Amino acid sequence: MKRIIINKKLVADEIRRFLGPVDLSDEVLSKLFKIATIDKVKKHSIILSPGAKNDYLGLVLKGMIQIYHYVDNKLVSDFFAGEGCGFFDVDSFLTGAPSEVTIETLEPSVIAKFDKEQFMKLCDEDTRIDLIYRKILQYGITMTNERLDSLLHDSAEEKYISLENRMPGLTSRISSINISSYIGVTQETLCRIKSKQGILF
Repeated sequence: MKRIIINKKLVADEIRRFLGPVDLSDEVLSKLFKIATIDKVKKHSIILSPGAKNDYLGLVLKGMIQIYHYVDNKLVSDFFAGEGCGFFDVDSFLTGAPSEVTIETLEPSVIAKFDKEQFMKLCDEDTRIDLIYRKILQYGITMTNERLDSLLHDSAEEKYISLENRMPGLTSRISSINISSYIGVTQETLCRIKSKQGILF
């Protein structure tokens, strides 16, 4: 099996972009990656299935993932994550309940999974890692709340802009089907939004 080389500096820089200032020294990263399993996975691989327990924290080292669920047999996109962005089902991770979402790769990806039990042990042993965990939870809960608020109050165009602002270049890497599912419009409406954005920017 080919060994996967991790550029830890780039990983640290990307994590800080999402979480803000945290200690990601070589010592901290070494502790974290000692408990990680790293998988090279194909496009459209299922990372978490409904009914399974989310017992790890995920981190995209390369590629793109999508979190989604179904409402009346219709796919609803909840979240996208690219390089340096963590992912997990917050409810399942915190409660141990079976997940109600699917996590799937949208590109060939390299994924790090940090075992929950071992990660929590590190949090007890090292305050720097405990701070990272708290910031991960804050980020996850904030993203969930913002998503719910956006669904209730934002226009489709505002949702599109917010998605692009959160991760610049994201909308050029994912299909129009996934984007339209996320912002809740038809692909025809999405085309009009993209056209308008091209004129504005």
